[in-house]
Amino acid sequence: MIVVNDQRSYYCSMKFRYLKIDLESKTTYTCHAAKPHDVDFEWLAKNTGQLFNTPINIVERNMMLDNQRNSSCEQNCWTAEDAGAVSPRMYQGGIEKTHFETVTQPEIIDLTVGSNCNLTCSYCCKEYSSAWRRDLADNGPYNVTDSKNRFELTNKDRILAKLSQGELKSTAHYQTLLNQIKLSTGTLKKLTVTGGEPFLDNHLTNILPTLSLNNDTVVEIYTGLGVRLQRFEKILDKLKSIRNLEIKISAEGIKAFHEFNRYGSIWSEFESKIQLLDQYKIKYKFHSTLSNLTVFGFVEFYNYFKQSGHTVTFAYQPDMMAIHVLDQTSKQIINEQIQVLPDDIQRPIRQSLSASPTETQRQNIKIFLKEFVSRRKNLDVHIYPTHFLDWMNYVV
Repeated sequence: MIVVNDQRSYYCSMKFRYLKIDLESKTTYTCHAAKPHDVDFEWLAKNTGQLFNTPINIVERNMMLDNQRNSSCEQNCWTAEDAGAVSPRMYQGGIEKTHFETVTQPEIIDLTVGSNCNLTCSYCCKEYSSAWRRDLADNGPYNVTDSKNRFELTNKDRILAKLSQGELKSTAHYQTLLNQIKLSTGTLKKLTVTGGEPFLDNHLTNILPTLSLNNDTVVEIYTGLGVRLQRFEKILDKLKSIRNLEIKISAEGIKAFHEFNRYGSIWSEFESKIQLLDQYKIKYKFHSTLSNLTVFGFVEFYNYFKQSGHTVTFAYQPDMMAIHVLDQTSKQIINEQIQVLPDDIQRPIRQSLSASPTETQRQNIKIFLKEFVSRRKNLDVHIYPTHFLDWMNYVV
């Protein structure tokens, strides 16, 4: 336990109203930015319907009510705030106190259906992308420090890689976790479906109608659109009857920046899928995760899709990809470019850019970038400004 030694509030409402369930890894999170906890299925069998109120969750909520800094929020929120950056709890409005009891029911459930994914997005990792696992299996680990096994395979990763979708979904644990969602729909305001790539899940369109959702529950599906156009159209035809559906599209750049940071996605096909969404009249918004690699070209992306809604979050893990791990010239140029953005997007970008990078972060992003480019075809690192590459001492 870390004892508070400053004036900061360590409360976050997400811990009291948000539950992320990863069906593949059998873990839960009390915020998408928090560290996961393994599900204790023996405990759950004796406490049916209480997946959100496990002993560890109760302890962490008590700590927050006592204004103590709990470790599961360390990797993304407390670290970011220590550096003066905008943390997930800040841009999610989590600081406002909404709950004073430790036993509660989720208002938001984030259902991670699996890690099947065709893309190796620059800030993603093996937990959320089978393509990332294949990279590590085929080419070995990335030689960066402080990555906490992010860029090397564990035995658990190797086991997951061998499981087929059918094998995973036939397990008793998988069905138990799905049933927990059905038991929590009474208070549910939003169901978020994530992956991997949810549109690669062969059971997605069958699962959603079985979850007994309220008529006013919003259903959000997060996707990188990393599926073939023909498959995407077939899925849209099935999804068009889902009430309160909105597609959240993960993207930050256009053309070369899109194909670099969303490796495996072809820009022209990405545009065709956006046109299909318009054709089917399915609501969609863009969800952009800004890192030191994706912030370049973001203003151009925003302007390209200006008529669509945009949500911006920030990458803090691994810390070498935090948006402030940039040279000063890049920061000055970006600060000038973002003047055209709405204030609610512009302001957190400015604040997050203001922190200073460490030498370890500078070295690690150079090592990562070299590995990332060398393992993939047709990537040109020179889409990035020379002053950024020179700052890293990046030698081609």
